[in-house]
Amino acid sequence: MKYFIFGASGYIGLYLYHRLKSDGYNVVGTSRNTVDDKLLFYDIENSNIDGFLKIADRNEKKTAIICIAESNIDRCYEYHDEAYVINVVKTKQLIHTLLENGFQVIYFSSDNVFDGVSGNYTEESLTNPINEYGSMKAQMEQYLLQYEPKVCIMRISKVVSMKKEKQNVFTQWLEQIENGFIRCIKGSRLSFVCIEDIYQACLIAAEKKMYGLYNIAGDKAYSRAELAVEFYRKLGVTDIDIRECDLQEFDFKDKRPLNISMSNQKFKNETGYEFMKMGVVIEKFFNDESYG
Repeated sequence: MKYFIFGASGYIGLYLYHRLKSDGYNVVGTSRNTVDDKLLFYDIENSNIDGFLKIADRNEKKTAIICIAESNIDRCYEYHDEAYVINVVKTKQLIHTLLENGFQVIYFSSDNVFDGVSGNYTEESLTNPINEYGSMKAQMEQYLLQYEPKVCIMRISKVVSMKKEKQNVFTQWLEQIENGFIRCIKGSRLSFVCIEDIYQACLIAAEKKMYGLYNIAGDKAYSRAELAVEFYRKLGVTDIDIRECDLQEFDFKDKRPLNISMSNQKFKNETGYEFMKMGVVIEKFFNDESYG
């Protein structure tokens, strides 16, 4: 199996690229910047994939994982047209070309396709996004399910990591100890998922040639405050003020759904996979050699 990570310089894409490398897989990664010379240049807005097709043997098994996206919710609102080109127009074209050339495709969607009213959403739940980013993802889901049904759509929740990286909310909470307080959105509820689970889910989906829609999310839903309490308790910090604030108190440009918890039961039933518990992820975060 050969893997192609389109967007291997972002948070999830970079993790997948390095994990595949460390596990001995044949993997090609792309980036639109030239910081890492191990990654091949690809700009979804302006490049074609002819070069990638030449290095992909038509007779070998190959999986493309699409990590390219404008995923910043407020940027999708402020720069809607530019974000729409990346998240919808060009992504459709890329996926179609890959499928035509014998690739298996894994595409990442988001829990923001839901309005956050009821929570515990399944793959059968109706989407009803309230922000532009979620609207783009919902449109892609609908398009792929209808016109490109052999794509594996992984709808992921808020991603956490065992590594001390700036994109990881655990790292942010660690750094905020000096402030003596953190702010959490009141009423939010999420099925936080470890980035390692996303990696394992991609391996399983590639090997089993899975397609269709799957929620890739943790077993248990938390409010941000609940998970923060568990985080600081395991760290032994008892004097930090965890403040739950109304959504209006945050300087967001676009709307945020509150209860976007999701059920992962479909993926578990079909694969037997067990997702990591958040307590275990937190402990591994503290034990990581880069910690401290």
